[in-house]
Amino acid sequence: MADKETVIGPETRISGEVRGEEDLIVRGRIDGRVQVTQTLTVEKGAIVQADVDVRHLVVSGTVVGAIVASESAKLTSTARVVGDLASPRVMMEAGAAYRGRVDMGDIAAARAAVSSRAVQRPAANEKAAIRPAPPRMATAAKAVVAGKAAAPVAPAAPAARSAVAAAASPPSPASPPAFPRVAGAMGAMPPAWAKKKIRRR
Repeated sequence: MADKETVIGPETRISGEVRGEEDLIVRGRIDGRVQVTQTLTVEKGAIVQADVDVRHLVVSGTVVGAIVASESAKLTSTARVVGDLASPRVMMEAGAAYRGRVDMGDIAAARAAVSSRAVQRPAANEKAAIRPAPPRMATAAKAVVAGKAAAPVAPAAPAARSAVAAAASPPSPASPPAFPRVAGAMGAMPPAWAKKKIRRR
């Protein structure tokens, strides 16, 4: 432990990069990146959602991100860690939850990988910020073509309207069939059996 230490209270939340030359005790929350030359202690109930580069690490709370501890990393029984961990000495108590990869070899390479990823993130955010807006949709009154307003759309002709109305209107009921005509003088009149049916109605 160093002679001096900094404490982030339980009601404090920091977004960004935290650097220091002394011990750091987190009881609140940090979002971003943590780089401390001494010991980082994440107490129970605290949340660190950041890439961590420290000398010693003691976790009793929650840490989400890539972790590089140049000398040792300790996960207590209440620790919850998600991310790759690089450290020459890793201690994990019974009950601790961890998901990720553990690298106990080349710590310098792991630190370089975390640093390069932190540099690439702002560039990706800048590209997302200058992304062009989507083109506007054409309306019924005015069409937009190649960024220039075209002439207003002319209304439909009366003949076209009538054709559309006729197509949309329901069909009229079919007319009754005509009686068959018989050759001769009475050819224009319906047959006798047809008259009888009409009279019965």
